[in-house]
Order: sequence, then C-alpha cells, then structure tokens
Amino acid sequence: MTEATTFPPTRRRRIAALILLTIVLHVLVIHWGKDYFNAANADERATSSVSVTLRQLDLPSQPVSLPVAAAPKSPTLPKLLKPARPRSPAPPASPSSDAVAAVDATPATVSPPAPEPPQTVVAAESAAPKDDGLPPVQGTQYHIDPPPSAALEYDVLAFSDNLTWHGTSTLDWKTDGNRYTVDGEVYTRLFAKIAFLNFTSSGDIGTFGVEPELYTEKKRNRPATNTHFNRERNVVSFSASTTTYPRAGGEQDRASLIWQLAAIGRGDSAKFTPGAVIDLFVAGVRDGEVWRMQVVGHEEIRLVTGVAQVWHVVRQPRPGSYEQRLDIWLEPGRQWYPARLRFTETNGDYLELSLSRLKTP
Repeated sequence: MTEATTFPPTRRRRIAALILLTIVLHVLVIHWGKDYFNAANADERATSSVSVTLRQLDLPSQPVSLPVAAAPKSPTLPKLLKPARPRSPAPPASPSSDAVAAVDATPATVSPPAPEPPQTVVAAESAAPKDDGLPPVQGTQYHIDPPPSAALEYDVLAFSDNLTWHGTSTLDWKTDGNRYTVDGEVYTRLFAKIAFLNFTSSGDIGTFGVEPELYTEKKRNRPATNTHFNRERNVVSFSASTTTYPRAGGEQDRASLIWQLAAIGRGDSAKFTPGAVIDLFVAGVRDGEVWRMQVVGHEEIRLVTGVAQVWHVVRQPRPGSYEQRLDIWLEPGRQWYPARLRFTETNGDYLELSLSRLKTP
C-alpha cells in the first residue's frame, strides 16, 4: 500500500493547506524581519542613535610615549638631630669641714676638662636623595582616578552585510578601588534575544591605573577567546594564537582601554587637549600593538538623554591596515563615562553605541 492511499483525500487537502500556510507565514516573517533590520521608519531609534560623519585625521608625528608607573612617594626624611640643650647645673652641695680642710691642705692641681664629644647634626642637604645612576624615566606618567561603578545601556545602530539594524548594548563597570570588572554585551531582539558580542575584562586598579588580568571575548557563532596578562611570568598571551609579548605594565585590552582613558580624564584632565596623544599598548584576541589615541577636541553631541558635552578621542589605524577605527566620546559632566562609541571597519561597516540609560549605585 502506497503512502498516498493511507490518508483520505480530505485529510490530504488539509495537510497541503497547512504546509502552504506555513510557507506564507515564513515569507511574512522574513519580510517583517528585513523591515525591522533596515528600520527605515524607526523614528525613535533614529533619534537616539544618529550616525556621525567621521573625518580623516593626520597620524601623530610625535614619538610614542607609553605609560610608566606613577612616581613613588618620596621617603620620609630623617629628623634633624639638634644639639642637646645644656642641662642646668645642679646646685653645689655644702662642703663638709673635712673636705674644706683637705682643700686647704692640698695644693690646687687643676686638670683641663675632657673635651666633650662633638654633637652630630644632620644637614638637610645630606638627607636628600642622591643620584642612583639610573637612566631617567622614559614615558608618560598619568594621575589615575577610575570612575565609580555604573551600569550603562546603549542604543545600537549598525551596518553590516548591506543591512542596517538596531539593537541594544550594556556595559557594567564595577570597582571597589582595588579591583575592577567590565561585562559587556551587544544584542538585538527578533522573536528572541540574539547576542552578537559578549566580553569580560577583570583585573586590578594599580600604579598604572586599570590593569587587566584576563579578557574574554565571544562573538556570535565563534568560540570564546582569552587574553591573559600574566603577572608571574610578565607576559601577555592568547588562547587563539601562540603570539606573546613582554608585560611591562600599562597594557590594556579592548574593554579596559575605555575605562583607562576615563580614569586618565578624571585624574589628569590636562592630558585632554586638542591634538594630544595618549599611547597605550592594546592586546586583542590574537595579537597586540600600540594604539595612538588622538584627542580630537571638545564637542557637543545629542543623545536620547539630551545634549552632552564630550571629549572626542580617536584611534585611527595606519594606512593600508585592516584594523578598525575606534571613536570614543567621554562625558566629563558624568564621571567621564563613555557617552558614545563607534567601531568602523575598513569596508565601511560600523557599530555605533549611544548612551540611553545610566544607573549608578
């Protein structure tokens, strides 16, 4: 008996109608999804995530100057030894009659007094630190003041694979002054939450500022990668490659970099002047290199939360490089939190995050 004869004609028609209806629904979903990703009529999203026009900058001409540890506090100078105050002489005792007689009977032989030992006085000049013969410190010292903990939410505007789509991003920055963690996510929602990027950075707050120990990144449909900043072996290494770099201090990952710049802004705002450069070694997921963060200037941008006065900082890759450009807008009026971030690929694809909500403890 064939399969066609197992169902009566009426039931076969119902099954065919159900299959046809399923196909139509899938077509409608695809069409709706395309409209959602293109979001041509999404006025609310368009006002909160407005794409910006970026201009090409001249690459910095000044020599690279990586961070060096903050200068240690000067050791406490020893207290100066002052001459001892002479004690008041004790009142003379009343001589006895025998003593008086002895003095009268014995010729007076006076021995010269023994010289007093010289009193030690340490001069201020001798207590000052001496030249230890070491070469002068090469690099730039920064006063660091990391911002307080906060939960930030961003509206996302992205262009990739010839599609424009909207989504959401979160950044959770937590610190107790000694340790820090950054947890980030970029996602969108269709019928369910679709995560495109998850990342975590953790480490210490030390003499260099934000000092990462581990950076983990997970992109959609790709395995997670780990970047290690090993302090025992003083080496930066990667789970996705065999490349290693010596760890000298001051190195950053792709997430901690943003918070290190905010910490410099809060603690050393004089470093933010138009044309200034902040050099940082940044480790990615497979390798690392020096990122020259150029201070473009002070700007005004519009967010869904209102107008923000910000400092615009840019990492512009070398000509011919396939590395992405990174634009950061830091808002001094709100603890130097990142108000906008934009990652631009060489092919024109971009991911832009605009702050829409800020929550502090």
